[in-house]
Formats: sequence, C-alpha cells, structure tokens
Amino acid sequence: IKNEVEGRTSVISLIPEGTRVAKGDLLVELDASTLIDSRLDQEIRVQNAEASYVGSKESLEVVKNQAQSDVDKATLALQFAKEDLQKYIDGEYPNELKKAEANITLAQEELTRVRETLGWSRKLYDEKFISTTELQADEIQEKKKALDLELARNNLNLLTEFTYKRNLAQLESDVSQADMALERISRKARADVVQAEADLMAKESEYNRQKDRLRKLEQQIGKAKLYAPSEGLVIYATSAMTGGRRFNTEPLIEGREVREREELIYLPTTSSAKAEVSIHESNLKKVRTGLPAVLTIDALPGRKYLGTVATIAPLPDAQSMWMNPDLKVYNTEIFLE
Repeated sequence: IKNEVEGRTSVISLIPEGTRVAKGDLLVELDASTLIDSRLDQEIRVQNAEASYVGSKESLEVVKNQAQSDVDKATLALQFAKEDLQKYIDGEYPNELKKAEANITLAQEELTRVRETLGWSRKLYDEKFISTTELQADEIQEKKKALDLELARNNLNLLTEFTYKRNLAQLESDVSQADMALERISRKARADVVQAEADLMAKESEYNRQKDRLRKLEQQIGKAKLYAPSEGLVIYATSAMTGGRRFNTEPLIEGREVREREELIYLPTTSSAKAEVSIHESNLKKVRTGLPAVLTIDALPGRKYLGTVATIAPLPDAQSMWMNPDLKVYNTEIFLE
C-alpha cells in the first residue's frame, strides 16, 4: 500500500504494526491540511470561473441579438434607399417635370392674353379712351408675364440640367452607401459573434480546468487516508526491507515525512505465499522456472514446505555484489503450496 499524495507529506496516525485488520479498516492517515486549504482557494476559483463562464454565455446571446438587430436595421436602410431612388425616378421627378412644363404653358398663355390686352389698350389710348396710367399698367403687366415665362423656362432648365442630376446622384450614392454599410455591419456582426464564441470557449475551458483541479484536490484529500483493501496482517514497509535498504530508511512512525509513491504498508493475506531465496551462481544451471522445490527454514527446524519456482532474476543481486564483489547470487521467487 503506497502513498499516492503528491509531493511530500507527514504521517498523522498509524495503525500499530502486527495488527490484524479487516477490509476497510483505517491504516494510515496523512496530513492533508495544506490540501484542504488549497481546496478552499480552489473552490473560490471555480466559483469565479463559473461566473465568468455564465457571463460569457449571456454575453454571447446579447452579441447575437445585437448583431441580428444591426444587420436588420442596415438591410432596412438599404431597402429604403433603393425605394427612395425608385420613387424619385418614377414619381417625384416626372411630377416636378410636368409641373415645370405646366408653369411654362400657363405663363405663355397669360403672356399672350396680356399682350392682346396691351394691344387693345394702345388703340384705346390712341383714341383717348384710356389714360396714360392705365396704359402703363398694362405694359407693366405684360413685362411681368414675360418675366414669369422666362422664370418658368429657367426653372425647367434648372430641374433637368442640375436638380435632377444632383438628386439622382445623391440617391444613388445613398443606395451605394447603404449597401456598403450593410456589408460592413454584416462583417462586424459576424466578427463580434465569433469573438464572443471564442471568449465563451476560453471561459468554458478555464472553468473546466479549475473544476478538474478541484476534483484532483478532492481526490488527493481522499487519498490522505489509506484503508485496508482486504483483511490481513499489518507489516510496515520499512520493517520488511532487508540489507542496506533497511538501515538507510527511517522507521515508519507518526510524524515521519513520506514521499509520493513510497511504500508504507504490506498487508500479507493467507490466500497465497511465496518465498524469496538467493541462488548462488554455481547452482544456477540446476534451477529453472516451474521446477518443484522443497524449502526448509532454520527458524522452523523439522518442517518442510513444498512449492514451485516462479521467477529467477536475469542478473545477480546488486546489493549482494556491492557488499561482496566476489559473491553472485540470483534472487528467486518460489510460490508455496
């Protein structure tokens, strides 16, 4: 049973060695105070990330609605500009042209009538039937009608040569500007939506990342308590070490600092057993995998154990060679019946 808490931590509580435990019993509790503090900070980060994510999601909907509204408004403006152009070409200009031509016709008729009146007035003046003042009034009226005719003709000329061309150019420009505005607003609307979607994806990724970190911290806190996966006899890993490894390792006690992946507890069960033996290089050719074996133990005189050779190390034991360079033994496992 290994320590799966990342980094280094210390042992808070430890079950006594040699205790026979049932499945689910607490074996070791490691210090998780730093992880608990980190979890509180991480929960705040998750809440902030969630708020940003929700806000970005709502902002995306607002941007989509605003983009659709802007495009619809620009489309309507283009439609109105086209309708205004068509209305002027087919309606307003023909009406103004007819009005100007009618004004000329009326001015010509009035001038003709006034001139006829002036002719009779001159004959009557010559015969002393009207005064000089009355004749002068008819002459002034004739000049006024002549000026009215000239003014009507000038208005027609201004309409056809200047006003029509200017209004037509202005309305055509309005259509062109509205068309370009629609294209510009459509592109901007698409860009705004893409930007909002990218921002939403970034906020969602950050939110998921913070949730994953919180989930990992919770898992790490859960791993601070080690429970027995099955019933068995508790043996400290430091007690099971042999040779130089044991002398270089601090005993497993409460308050001791342990590293990640460090073996803490061995929990032997009665379902199977194996013996670890060292075979001298001179006897190596006599032993092979699957060979039946009989084991005797000095501490248990008179008892024999039957088993089968399971594995033979391909290289000599480095620890033994380090202590005695002339000694080459091969670690071998024998599964006992």
